[in-house]
Parts: sequence; structure tokens; C-alpha cells
Amino acid sequence: MLRLALALALFLILCCGAARAETDVGVLGAIVAGSHVGQDNPTPVSGVVPGALLEFTQRWQGFRVHLEGVPQISVAGTNSGAAFGRSTASLSILNATALVDLDPHHRIRAGAGFQLINLRNFNGNNGDTNYARATSPRYELAATLPAPHDHFVELSFAVLPNVRANLGAHDINNQPEADKPEIGAEVDYSAGYGWRRGATIYVVGVRGLSYHTRNGLTGQLVDRNVGGGVTFEARFPIAR
Repeated sequence: MLRLALALALFLILCCGAARAETDVGVLGAIVAGSHVGQDNPTPVSGVVPGALLEFTQRWQGFRVHLEGVPQISVAGTNSGAAFGRSTASLSILNATALVDLDPHHRIRAGAGFQLINLRNFNGNNGDTNYARATSPRYELAATLPAPHDHFVELSFAVLPNVRANLGAHDINNQPEADKPEIGAEVDYSAGYGWRRGATIYVVGVRGLSYHTRNGLTGQLVDRNVGGGVTFEARFPIAR
């Protein structure tokens, strides 16, 4: 996932660096609280974990491409008395979105792109391990609004209406089970307060995510992840 993001970033720099543009890289740290519920594992797997997100933004006047990736993060459940130990859930995410400014002041923008999610869950109740690679189109509306003292407020809301995946699984004896088609949706939202120090931009805020999929054949809930946290972000311009 990270290699793909870096390759896309390098391609954009090489192809568009000669145009009037700005290139930023950033890192976002977060303390995230989340809960996972899956098929055959109705007991929620909840926890609080640190997380990190790497991002890249290429701007050309009123158009931008934004990439962000979350390296794998994991949480463990509290069901230590389960037959096979604690349940665990882990995921990684790559978002890629192209956005166009909707006003001459570059405050409101909208765009579309895609998301790639890798999921892996261990069920402490029966010993099954399941995994999936989910993809979906991503539609986003975002705003950067001025605040006093040359600060600003950032808001974003993204809808992913067509999450698709095939759920694979192995039992405790590492025997494969039949793949199950997944269909679902997701929302991703954030709010932040930002300021500039020299060339570097800092943003402190909150971000949340709600993701669910169901079995495409039976309609049964397969995977539900809900979480959110406090974030701190730093963005560094590398080319103008």
C-alpha cells in the first residue's frame, strides 16, 4: 500500500512539477478508539491505539490530488476467557482523491477517487481467521474556512457507497473456507483547526469512520468497524 502511494506521488511530481504547482507531504498522528463486530464474533473488539497517516498533496491552481495511507493498526478484544484467546482486528487504508475548487477563493472543493482497505480479524471464540481486500469509489466534499489571526478551519465529509470485497477465512487448523462476497458502505469525516508557522502548516482536530459490510448472498452482517480519535497533523511543502 505504501509503495503504491509513493509511486503515485513520484509520478505526479515528475509529470507535473514543471507546471505552476505546489507539492506538500504530511504526517498525521492520532489516538484512536474503535470497535469491531464481525460474523460469528458478536462480542465487540474494542480498544484505544495510537495511529499514523502519511499523506501527499499535489495542487495546480484550482485542482488537487490527495493521497493518504494508514499503515496497519490493530486492536485486541477483552474476551480473554474465549476458547482461543483474545479476538483481534487489524486494518490498513489507502485513499486517493482528485478534488476541484468550487469557488474563486479556494475554500470549497469536491471530488472523487477510490479507497483500498486490507482487513484481518482473528475470532477468539472459534479460532477462525478471516481477511479481505475491500475497494470502493470515494466521493468527498471539503472546506477550508478562514479564522482569526490568519488561522483556518478545515472540514471534510466523504461517502463510499459501494464497498466490495471477497471475505476469505481459515479455521483453527488452517483449513480454508469458501470465500464470501461482501457489499457495504462507509463514511469518513473530520474537522480541524489549523495555523501556519513559517512554511509548515499544523492542524489539530478529530476524525471518525464508520464502515460496514454484509454477505452479498444472505445479507448477514460480516464486518462493522466504528472509530474516531484526536489528530495532530503537520504538512511540509517540498516544491512550489
